[in-house]
Amino acid sequence: MKKIMPVHCQFFVILMLVSCLPAHAQNSGAIVQIDSGVLQGVVEDGIETYRGIPYARPPVGSLRWRPPQPVEPWTDKRDSLNFGHACPQRRGLYPEWVDAHLDEVGDDEDCLTLNIWTPVERGDHALPVMFYIHGGNFQYGAGSIPVYDGRYLASQGVVLVTINYRIGYLGRFAHPALSRVQSSEPLANYGIFDQIAALEWVQRNIGAFGGDAGNVTIFGHSSGGVAVNVLMTTPQSKGLFHQAIAQGSGILLDVTQHAFEQGPPGAAEKSRENMGVEFVEHFKIEADTDEELIDALRAMSWESMVEYQTKKQVPFNPVVDERVVADHVARVFERGAQHDVPYIGGANSWEWNQIDGIPLIGKWFLGGEFIAGLTDEDLAPFDDQWTRIGLSQRWFAEGLFLTSTRYLGKQMANVRSPAWLYHVTYVQTNLRGEVPGAGHGIEVPFIFGHVGEHPQWQRPEQMVGKAVTAEDLAWGQSVQSYWLNFAKTGDPNGPGLPDWPRYEPATDLVMEFGVNFRPREGLYKDTLDYLEERALIRRQIFLR
Repeated sequence: MKKIMPVHCQFFVILMLVSCLPAHAQNSGAIVQIDSGVLQGVVEDGIETYRGIPYARPPVGSLRWRPPQPVEPWTDKRDSLNFGHACPQRRGLYPEWVDAHLDEVGDDEDCLTLNIWTPVERGDHALPVMFYIHGGNFQYGAGSIPVYDGRYLASQGVVLVTINYRIGYLGRFAHPALSRVQSSEPLANYGIFDQIAALEWVQRNIGAFGGDAGNVTIFGHSSGGVAVNVLMTTPQSKGLFHQAIAQGSGILLDVTQHAFEQGPPGAAEKSRENMGVEFVEHFKIEADTDEELIDALRAMSWESMVEYQTKKQVPFNPVVDERVVADHVARVFERGAQHDVPYIGGANSWEWNQIDGIPLIGKWFLGGEFIAGLTDEDLAPFDDQWTRIGLSQRWFAEGLFLTSTRYLGKQMANVRSPAWLYHVTYVQTNLRGEVPGAGHGIEVPFIFGHVGEHPQWQRPEQMVGKAVTAEDLAWGQSVQSYWLNFAKTGDPNGPGLPDWPRYEPATDLVMEFGVNFRPREGLYKDTLDYLEERALIRRQIFLR
């Protein structure tokens, strides 16, 4: 019988062969052994890059709407030269260059992959790890979108990881039949379960890429920032990361949608199970048993789900599932039960630019959704100057983003680890006078370091076709330096940067990222105090 060489021996032989090659040939690729097999990456400009690494089994067929399962090991060397598929989603919500990338990688349910950038020259010490969670309203996006390319951050002495996770109905779904049949396992928040599985993968494998599993910073923007705040509260993620940055994270302080129970009037009124029942009714799925219904749901094409999702436009934020997302994020922070790790949180001065492009009639109905269930007393400060549309914009920006950011920062006083809060007011040089403030996520392309090379990646959309200036680049360099310092040391401060004081409720100092970087005391204090008070009153009324 022919004997097969064990995988670890194969890997040893490969390493011996590579070591005998001339230097320029070694730079044509990179090889690592991880727990599921051998990976072949590529070296580009001094950075080893590994794309499309599976961190969980494809969640298809019987694994749709199941927690992520371990990867099946492979025996041959696996190429990791190309990105994996994006998780299924619609087009037309991002700039053309993003849609072009999504078309290039394609959509598929087989999408649970991650990407790694690490410097070739790593020295003797393991490097800090930065783990990025993309945004997109939990309905769009991918870790492979070009603006998240990790080469520049890796060149600054970190290992950068980006991930895909299930989104839309595939990432957030519940139905009474699933709850009965799969009662022994976590339900509904499948995208969050994916993120935890990816963090577990990092703990097992990042050392092979030169990363320090004991120094992992999670950071994310928009829904990625929401995910960061959720991961701060999930018991299963404890010990998987050591610093956290929530950028542009909008959470409700009064109530969070529940997987199984109805909530108060407004965005959280229907449970996720209620929405699952509506989903089944829409597609006219009939079955005699729970098992038959689940089989029929799993036999549906993901294309039909994305089409339905596009028409329905329902929220996909994580829901309380009582096992992983065990409670409302704000209440976990209030109890001091969040993970005790250094924390940065922040939002921008023009967060409502996210809904600025919605047609007028859409804003009218969206406004009604945002302010549903709010009393005249809730809305009193805005009645003299704001229409229903204006109300929705201000409630969206100041209530959902600014108020919740400050509130979670205040609750970090309940643990030992420090917190820092920021507020972006910077408007790019060639956009000043055209927009009312810093749009949602303008800092993201600057943090990843590609704005100078790719100015078309800037935000907001009004920057398309406008040149980036030296002042813009210097501003972005400062923000990036704060992030890198935080990942390396747990403190954003460092040489050459204005001092960023820790956030303390008593001093209420928030770092303004404007034309100048400066701490501001009591920023928007009266408005945020009022909105916080009204949210907590609503919670007291509806959750008692």
